[in-house]
Amino acid sequence: MAKLQCVPGISTALLALACGVSYAQTPPDVEDLVGARAAGGETQLQARGYVFVRANRVRDQSWTFWWSDVQKACVAVATADGRYASLQRVPVQNCRPGGAASGADPVVSAPPRAEALTLVCYGQGQHATYSSHYGYEWNNDSKRYVPMQRMESGNEQFNSGVQFDFRDGTGRVHLTGKPVPPLNSGGTDGWWPLEDIQMTPDRISARYRLNALSHPTVSIDRHNGLVEIKGSPGFSGKCDSGDWGAERRF
Repeated sequence: MAKLQCVPGISTALLALACGVSYAQTPPDVEDLVGARAAGGETQLQARGYVFVRANRVRDQSWTFWWSDVQKACVAVATADGRYASLQRVPVQNCRPGGAASGADPVVSAPPRAEALTLVCYGQGQHATYSSHYGYEWNNDSKRYVPMQRMESGNEQFNSGVQFDFRDGTGRVHLTGKPVPPLNSGGTDGWWPLEDIQMTPDRISARYRLNALSHPTVSIDRHNGLVEIKGSPGFSGKCDSGDWGAERRF
């Protein structure tokens, strides 16, 4: 396995990670997670007995630290572009509340919970329409009226409902009626899988693939419940979950 090198200017909290070359190896029980999407990787780490300790950021890369009571091991996970770039076993000091500079024993906080969330959203959408018109028009060459057919395009507004389902780090969207273009991938019983899911306390974002040319993006504000789907067809509305607190809608 490649060994980490000391990096000038790195924070004290990551000193043991950056310079502990004897620890710079991927534990066998998690080496298959290298390259995994971050959301799915967290679920897998929890399933394998690891609990989240803390997070840090160095330059353009985010780091999370996980502790395993079974392995008695602290693992540092580097995430880049939404995927696990590396998982390295590091000195246990890194799993102390204060990081490597702390003298406390390793203590873990509650692990992040993979949210299970169902949203029903109602609103208005817009999609392109095409219509064919028949009639007669004057032909200057023949000096007479001749039959003609003309195609016209426009945009049509429609009211519709959209449903989202998030659980275990995955998600899907349910579409029916006009939000589904005539040429589409079909989905599964009206459900399309969501990709690139990002869930924060304030916002949920994702995208899905309707066909080769249409990849709408989803943005949901968790405070006011507003949802916007950018693409063709587009959609904007408000979502309800049935259970939300005072500070955010869901």
